Amino acid sequence: MQTNKRLEKLILIVEQMNKWVGKASCNLIFVFMFLMVYEVIARYFFESPTIWVHELCGYVFAAYIALTGGWVLLEKGHVAVDIIYQYFPEKGKKIADIIVSIVALFMFIVLFWQGYKFAWHAFSTNQHSHTLFGPPLWPVKTLLPAGALLFILQILADLGRSILTFKERTVK
Repeated sequence: MQTNKRLEKLILIVEQMNKWVGKASCNLIFVFMFLMVYEVIARYFFESPTIWVHELCGYVFAAYIALTGGWVLLEKGHVAVDIIYQYFPEKGKKIADIIVSIVALFMFIVLFWQGYKFAWHAFSTNQHSHTLFGPPLWPVKTLLPAGALLFILQILADLGRSILTFKERTVK
């Protein structure tokens, strides 16, 4: 029983972290909008377009997508096709949730591993964008493993919650 309480506490920590990072990252959409408005005003009202806004907007949007994934998973906000799933009994749904979590965990571990290699290469070679603006690429490439890590932690939290729920129901 003590192990269940520790696992529950760990799950809550991961959920709170993903909720905080997700909600904070949602504000990046306002940064994105501000930058686009700035570019439009600079281009059409002052006839002085920037060389950096479009690229930076891409990076801000990448951060928005990467860092909100774990929170969206927590809130069950991803698209779910439950045509067959809805007919499963509760025990079958829990087993299906566990199987899907394991498959997703494997996929996101591979994504984290490859994303880490991708980001490390950009950092170690001081890789820059091939545009006139030319910012370093490691910060944006680091978003892939960071986002994958948040997703992995949330998958593990969901998996832990599914296992705890499954154990509770089979004990009763």
